[in-house]
Amino acid sequence: MPYGMGTAGWGNRPYGYGRGWCWHPGWYGAPVPLWGPPTKEDEIHFLEEQASFFREELSQIEKRLEELKKQGP
Repeated sequence: MPYGMGTAGWGNRPYGYGRGWCWHPGWYGAPVPLWGPPTKEDEIHFLEEQASFFREELSQIEKRLEELKKQGP
């Protein structure tokens, strides 16, 4: 066991080690926020923003691909 770390030195970490103590194990996922799930309009707005972001990212990737193809080997 390295440097007196006990069993945590070998990867056997106690519950909550490294991410703080919480009431639910990590495999449960995050609890629902106190203000509840987003409304339908909020979710639509969020998804539209996300789609716009990904379209912009994709256009930049395609532009870079075209530049690389024009350069040749």
